[in-house]
Amino acid sequence: MKARLLMALVVVLSLCGCGAEDLYTSDYACRFVFNTKYHAGTSIETALNGPGMYTMISASKIGGVWHIYSTLNDGQDKTEDIRLNTAEENYADYSDLGAANGIIIGLSNFNGLVAWDRQCSNCLCDHGGLRYPLRWTGNGQSVECTNCGRIYALETGAVTEGDPGISLFRYRISYAGIGSVVSVGN
Repeated sequence: MKARLLMALVVVLSLCGCGAEDLYTSDYACRFVFNTKYHAGTSIETALNGPGMYTMISASKIGGVWHIYSTLNDGQDKTEDIRLNTAEENYADYSDLGAANGIIIGLSNFNGLVAWDRQCSNCLCDHGGLRYPLRWTGNGQSVECTNCGRIYALETGAVTEGDPGISLFRYRISYAGIGSVVSVGN
């Protein structure tokens, strides 16, 4: 009887995304494609070509045109508005950028390219909803949850301060260098 109960518990827990240690999450849809050929020298390129550089990305459609918003971790707290001007770019849908239309991408110092959700993974799992944004810490190499106060290292996604918990939700990212396409998804 105990073995069956234990087996049932293992099956139920394996179906829950929160707490799982998969490398990439599929709990929240994420689809981001950005052609740096059309937007040379943007903060997105800066983040993907400089070790230790990261940018927070979100998107909105204004007057039928997509705008990508990118805020680097350089301490300037300046958000770049990148207007997608081509028909090809505006055909895409940028409304699925993780849990609440926000991702963080960059080039880590030791683990290559990374893409994280911009919501606190622990608060999403513990409380539900989509109201747990992350903000840059003073050094720009980590982010802090505005709700629970946990601090996450952008190098690994792990909790470094605050209550123990799961790492940031991670997405797949590909980028072949300046002038190529950035693709983030699950």
